[in-house]
Amino acid sequence: MFQKHVLLFATFLLMGAVISNTLISIYFTQPSVSDPAALTNSILLSKKVQATIYYAWGIAIGAFIVVATTPEITTRKDFVKYMTDEFPNSYVFYVFIMAVAVLAIYISPETVDLTQYPLITIRFEPYFLFVNGLAVGMVALYALYRFLTHMRRTNAGPDVRRDTYLILLGISGIPVCELLFEIVLPNYGIDLRAPGFVVEIALIGLIAFAIREKSFLQDLIVPVAETQSATKATYDLDRAKTYAVLERDGAQSFEIFRDLVTHGAQGLCISRRSPKTIMQDFGLEKTPILWLSRVATEKNSVRPSPPEKVALAIEHFISVGANAVVLLDGFEYLVAHNDFSSVLALLHDLNELVALHDAILLIPLDPSALQDREFALIRREAALLGSMAPEVHELTRFPA
Repeated sequence: MFQKHVLLFATFLLMGAVISNTLISIYFTQPSVSDPAALTNSILLSKKVQATIYYAWGIAIGAFIVVATTPEITTRKDFVKYMTDEFPNSYVFYVFIMAVAVLAIYISPETVDLTQYPLITIRFEPYFLFVNGLAVGMVALYALYRFLTHMRRTNAGPDVRRDTYLILLGISGIPVCELLFEIVLPNYGIDLRAPGFVVEIALIGLIAFAIREKSFLQDLIVPVAETQSATKATYDLDRAKTYAVLERDGAQSFEIFRDLVTHGAQGLCISRRSPKTIMQDFGLEKTPILWLSRVATEKNSVRPSPPEKVALAIEHFISVGANAVVLLDGFEYLVAHNDFSSVLALLHDLNELVALHDAILLIPLDPSALQDREFALIRREAALLGSMAPEVHELTRFPA
């Protein structure tokens, strides 16, 4: 929702630029036709106000780009924290270029030629054209760099890529249209502002279509490193393996998981417990957590049936994560809402995935909740850990 709020604010600024230009033209330009000096001043005033609001739009759309491509930013508070912790950053330089462009608007002398009125020619200084061209290029390149880098890092699917390209076209096209129809063409006495406005509205429509249902990119589970601990790691697990942690309450699984993600691994937690509870109980601040639930409607929830939904979430995560570790807390819940054979097939697939991507999969498991045959099949796919398998568990710890 924070992404949409930022984008909505940027859209209001864009509409404000168009409306201000229209009102100034109606209330100042038309009555001044007989007074060339007053007409010149009103034209320049409308241009400066419109351009200032457009660059404010540029700053706001830059903030949207940062928010949409930075997974840890979900609120205004997160954005402020990011800007403070990462200062100076690329967005600061981006804002600086926008500010220089606004300054150029007010210090650069423009010449308005009314000799062929109603044809109006506005001539600008070369440095003014250069600074504005630089600002327009900055908007286009900043969006291109941030979004394409983010998609490459997250291995985005075809639907997300399509929506990203639409957003890139909209964000890059609007300032290009503004530069072309409001600065370059008027410099040669060509007035195409009306069709330019139509094109800009169409570009806004492209962006709106791309984020029509959800906050942009929210479906991607992006690996985020947890705050690292200065202490030595407690557990040393072999990678490319699936571990069944034999216990009744899952506490030890979360202990192992937290130890791994605070010592270099990037983790994904899928659990029957609510994400808020897990964050509070186990001190996980950045690690993505999915709520395994039939009724939860939050964006960070996944339904237990069909089990392929869980497989897709895990597959995407471990394919892009560094030293990925996944905690699947709710195996019995999956069995309860699917037949055991389909859940076992899920385990087969996940076992192969973690082997291919050199990841770790932790599955808390209560043997008493399963039949002997079912437990025997699981043992063939997973190494055993936990308080109910002490002889194996002790081997997972670092020597004192």
